[in-house]
Amino acid sequence: MDFISLCRARYSVRKFSPAPVAEALLEKVLEAGALAPTAKNLQPQRVYVLRSAAAMEKLRGLTRCAFDAPMALLVCADVREAWVNPFNGRSSAEMDASIAACHMMLAAAELGLGTTWCCWVDFPKAKELFALPDGIEPYCLLPLGHPAESCRPGPQHAVRKPLTATVTEL
Repeated sequence: MDFISLCRARYSVRKFSPAPVAEALLEKVLEAGALAPTAKNLQPQRVYVLRSAAAMEKLRGLTRCAFDAPMALLVCADVREAWVNPFNGRSSAEMDASIAACHMMLAAAELGLGTTWCCWVDFPKAKELFALPDGIEPYCLLPLGHPAESCRPGPQHAVRKPLTATVTEL
């Protein structure tokens, strides 16, 4: 499948099969995240793999958006390692973690797995429950697994604004 077709086909999976994700598939998804570009190639992204029963129980207590996935990726960044833009003082941490998350989502789709980008999480509580080290900030959650047979894209999936509404040539 070509890249644009993959982008069109990928959708937010909100119903998962209980089947576990094979280790080889997980490794490919994680490698895609590791290959993501980051500001100055500092690679501050940190991915926490949540798949034990205890970790998934904690996660389900934090968000209704785990969607019964067999596992999830908590995408974070070490803010101490991120580049800071000298012109506006903004850290690249969230951006770098987001690029890694996008790479992992697309890799998962290519491999026949499903994800959904979830920010509806009490991230301060997640940081506490999962005992994340100082400087590590969580930015998104990717439930990960095989889509359930009955899972389909949501009704808004194919609705996109025209490029003329989102792109301006100067």
